Amino acid sequence: MSGIIGIDIGGTAIKMGFISGEGIILARKDVPFDPGRPFPDFFNAVGSSLEEIMGLSAEPVGAIGIATPGFADPATGILIDGTQNVPALKGHSLPKEFSERFRVPSFIDNDGTCAALGELRFGAGREFRNFVVITLGTGIGGGIVVNREVVTGAKGTPPEIGAICLDPSGSMNYSGIPGTFEQLACASGIENLYRRLSRRKDARVNPREIFGLAIEGEGAAKATIDQTGRYIAQAFGIMINLLNLEACLVGGGISAAGQPLVEAVRKHLPSFTWPNLLRNAQVLLAGLGNDAGIVGAAAMAIQRMSR
Repeated sequence: MSGIIGIDIGGTAIKMGFISGEGIILARKDVPFDPGRPFPDFFNAVGSSLEEIMGLSAEPVGAIGIATPGFADPATGILIDGTQNVPALKGHSLPKEFSERFRVPSFIDNDGTCAALGELRFGAGREFRNFVVITLGTGIGGGIVVNREVVTGAKGTPPEIGAICLDPSGSMNYSGIPGTFEQLACASGIENLYRRLSRRKDARVNPREIFGLAIEGEGAAKATIDQTGRYIAQAFGIMINLLNLEACLVGGGISAAGQPLVEAVRKHLPSFTWPNLLRNAQVLLAGLGNDAGIVGAAAMAIQRMSR
């Protein structure tokens, strides 16, 4: 099988890689992403980086898979939801542009759906029939697998895991939903929680630094991880109770915190999960880690090609 290009468009960076048919990253490149950049500049920068990656491998490229926030029209490849995160893509079809430039089939799908496909085919989801993977980063996405199939709605619409309401009295998000999972446990949510708990309103810290402070024993940082784990456990409990999931996988950039975050989730999961279902559910780090997007995008392209 020819190699596949996987592209993951995130909130602050675009990750891309040349992926083998076995899910191994043969070459990769990360480039900064300015969401407000005009589309021609964005496309040319990504295209140039792709040419560099293609030049590093002797294998031909069989297809390009693109993982992006939101949801693209399957017929056109144009985003019809989620353009507030990637305004540069509004009204433009990346699959069409890439296919024309590189003369290979190109496909696009939601980043959470791609992450679920990646874990199902190449990651920690290989041994489970029913599981969820969440991607924690600038926002929160994810995908759900039932009976070894990624679950989507009409026309492939992805689930909005980040929009689960965890606190009805919380502040509204941009869609008018109060206290969402994404607001509470994404990168900015963790930073805001730390500022409140530390009573340092002007603190400039990111999640990586907060997790480092927790390892050093700082009380506010440890409490931040514990509460973040509780929010994640609450969301997982809701999904386990609905779908009898065997595993809940934690991925995305924030998952680099590793076992301390996973242990916090496990500690709080019994508070939100029906006991008989809890016995069969595991909380694990995603096998692909922060590479779930690019490997998942490649897995999605492989699946589309096989159809």
